[in-house]
Amino acid sequence: MKRLVLLLLAGCADKPAPAAEAPAGLRVPLPDGWRATAVGGDLTAGPPGRAVLKLEKKEGALPAADALVAAVQAQGAALQARASTRAFVGVRYTVGLDGDAGVREAFLGVKRAGPRTIWCSTTAAAKADEVEAARAVCEGLTWEG
Repeated sequence: MKRLVLLLLAGCADKPAPAAEAPAGLRVPLPDGWRATAVGGDLTAGPPGRAVLKLEKKEGALPAADALVAAVQAQGAALQARASTRAFVGVRYTVGLDGDAGVREAFLGVKRAGPRTIWCSTTAAAKADEVEAARAVCEGLTWEG
């Protein structure tokens, strides 16, 4: 599994940091073959040419699992699974598609990584096996520094 470290810089100092000091950043555990791209202040990840996961830094505390479940169900989604720890809340669900297209699987999660709260969501381009990979990426986020 390849790892990507994002450097989240608050500003530039006049002097460089001492050589012994490692930069602080969000460590994103990407599955083999996935790539990440910074888009504004957000990050998208997925196989080459397709963004299947979006990561967004937001303010605030981790939501309760019941609140996350209620939010996806209010949009007409059917809950498939949920997980909750002190630093992670996530729900996997299915969404009906228009017409005869059937349903697609999706994931919404929130991870507390160091001083950051990261919201993770799959895109409409995510395939079923990629939804599970996206969940693992979100749950595996860590903060270094």
